[in-house]
Amino acid sequence: MLRELELLPVWRVRSPAPASLSPVTITAPVSVVEAEVEVVIEATTAIVEPVVETVSEPMEMAAPIVMTQQTPSEVLPEFEADSPAVAVEPLVQTPWLLYCPQADDAQSQQLLQNMMRALQLPLEEVSLYQQPLQLTQVNTRFCVLFGLAQANQFLATEYAQMAAVRGQILPYGDMMVVITHHPQAMLENPLLKREVWQDLCLLLAKNTDVAT
Repeated sequence: MLRELELLPVWRVRSPAPASLSPVTITAPVSVVEAEVEVVIEATTAIVEPVVETVSEPMEMAAPIVMTQQTPSEVLPEFEADSPAVAVEPLVQTPWLLYCPQADDAQSQQLLQNMMRALQLPLEEVSLYQQPLQLTQVNTRFCVLFGLAQANQFLATEYAQMAAVRGQILPYGDMMVVITHHPQAMLENPLLKREVWQDLCLLLAKNTDVAT
């Protein structure tokens, strides 16, 4: 019947182990495990400690970089000492300069325009300047100064009488200078226009000599 019910082979229940065998090997594995745990802990500690030391070394090397920086006050004197001197060019460069400050009214402007046309020079060679200038700011060959006070300011001179300076060419280096009456003086006394034209002709004659 057991075979038919597929209960074969028959399994027998083993007899229980003797009570004397219960305390067999319990302490030995425990000691092994504790030993292994101690070994693993010691090995891990030994590996981790050198890693901490190697990480701290690069951090100490970065500190001296800040100490090498220079302050602006240390660099500035070197820059100033090495900077080359810059030559200042003249403000006005023209073959002919007509210098006539303080002539802003329409009649004075008209007189100046008439004189520029009477010179019969190329317009690109003649410059009319009516802002304050000095001799060192000009590079020109022929210069007409209108007015005694304006001429003294331009030349840094102290001429007292127009009669003492007009009707002649005053050389200033390579520059030929003529001092003549101001347009306002010509408007007050039209007879002065003839003297002004005579002064302009002095420079025109020199211009012809230079051209030939």
